[in-house]
Amino acid sequence: MSAGGRPSKLTTELVAKAKQEAAYGLPLAMIADRLGIGRATAKTWIKNAEVKGEDSLEYQFRAAIFIADAEECKNLVTSLRDAAMPPPPPEGEEGGKRKEPNLWAATWLLTHHPRLRDHFSDAAAERRTERKTIATVVDAIAAAGLTPEDESRVLLHLNARGLEMPAVEGEA
Repeated sequence: MSAGGRPSKLTTELVAKAKQEAAYGLPLAMIADRLGIGRATAKTWIKNAEVKGEDSLEYQFRAAIFIADAEECKNLVTSLRDAAMPPPPPEGEEGGKRKEPNLWAATWLLTHHPRLRDHFSDAAAERRTERKTIATVVDAIAAAGLTPEDESRVLLHLNARGLEMPAVEGEA
C-alpha cells in the first residue's frame, strides 16, 4: 500500500507495459498517460526507486524507462551518423559511390527530436550562453569590490535590462 492507504497501481504487468511503451521512444508524460497513471505518480516512482532498492517495482519501472531512453538515444546517434556520413557501398557493388550525406536530416533530428533538442537546439544554445553570461557578470561584480548596496544597485539595473540574475543564497 502507498502512504495514503490506497494500494499502488504499480504492478509487474504495468512495468512490462511501461517498458514496451518506452521502447517506442515515447516520453515519460505520454507513457504515464497511456498507462492510465498520473505524470506526477510516474515521476514519484522514478524518484523513489533508489530508496526502495533494486528489488522494488519502482526500481524496475525506472530501469524500464531509462534503459529504453538510452537505447533510443543510441539509435538516434546511429541514425545521425548514418545520415551525416552514409557508409560506403559494399565492395564489388556497381557504382561504388558513397551516398551524399544528408546534413539537413541530421540537423533536424538534433534540433527537433524530443530526446535531443534540449541539448542541441538554438534555444538550448541560448540557455547555455545566458548561463555563461550571468556567471561572467556575477564574477565581475564580485571582483569589483563593490559595497553590498552598490552590488544590489548593479544587479537591479541588470535585471531591469532583462538579464535575470540568480538568487543569492540567504536572500529572499
